[in-house]
Amino acid sequence: MEPKEKSILIVDDNPQNIQMVAKHLKTDTYRISFSQSGMDALEKVRSADFDLILLDIMMPEMDGYETCRRIHELPEGREIPVIFLTAKIDKESIVRGFEAGAVDYIMKPFHAAELLVRIRTHLQLKSYRDRLEEINIHLNKEILKGIQMESELRESREELQKVNRQLYEKATTDSLTGLLNRRKMMDFIEYEHERTDRSRQPYSLVMSDIDFFKKINDTYGHACGDTVLVEISRIFLSGVRKQDQVSRWGGEEFLMLLPDTEEKGARFLAEKIRTSIESHLFSTGTKDLNITMTFGISTREQDDDVETLIKQADIALYTGKENGRNRTILYS
Repeated sequence: MEPKEKSILIVDDNPQNIQMVAKHLKTDTYRISFSQSGMDALEKVRSADFDLILLDIMMPEMDGYETCRRIHELPEGREIPVIFLTAKIDKESIVRGFEAGAVDYIMKPFHAAELLVRIRTHLQLKSYRDRLEEINIHLNKEILKGIQMESELRESREELQKVNRQLYEKATTDSLTGLLNRRKMMDFIEYEHERTDRSRQPYSLVMSDIDFFKKINDTYGHACGDTVLVEISRIFLSGVRKQDQVSRWGGEEFLMLLPDTEEKGARFLAEKIRTSIESHLFSTGTKDLNITMTFGISTREQDDDVETLIKQADIALYTGKENGRNRTILYS
């Protein structure tokens, strides 16, 4: 059921601009909040639920581009649509805004009717996305119940993808790298866990983390960091087998699921990828970087549950970090 009220956050360092926008929004039933800085906006997103953010670009300390990017890095903010309200209408500014994660631009001075129509449109699209995500979660659970139902569910999912493939992919993949996201990876792991309950075959998890990634972001900027993440994702995908699954687990962490694979095979594959990354030159635009990664491996014993296996791979990873990084460690 559609909620009666939608919550909108207005972010602008000029109180008069906030008052003007809020005045127009009073014609519809919205709950209005406001911030006069990017940092305050981040705090509000952490503490309250918003359906849409109207964001000015030209602000002191943290401009709209950085504010938008950091909002979408927050677990609470990654799905909130952001519309820029700005007088900067050159192509470079518009492209930069979309790259930061905005869904739309409204040029100042704006017409009240245009503002309201665009807001209603993006709120409706968000409702569609939320509903689609609910449907996808339901379909994934049904797939895991058995091979018998897999064909019917696949047909339903493919039909859903035809309706809006882009929204479906957003619900299951990481938007930057194109790898599986954490939620979808958990579905695959739980499915593999149930399958091995019957087959009694092993499977392995490989947790990996980029060494000194924060230093890369701090030194060369987040755009360079994003480029590194994308390139590393390509190396992962080129190094795994067809039956393996790769996900961006979070930040600079990656997780691989290796079906029907014991410790020896998992270590061989992890080492192959680790050495490929170690020998690869990553370009920053001004110089080439050598980057390394540390890998931790856990292999299922019959009584282990999924949470235990993930924790074991994580422990092995941080053992590798503590012992000098750029190495592959088996959980023991």
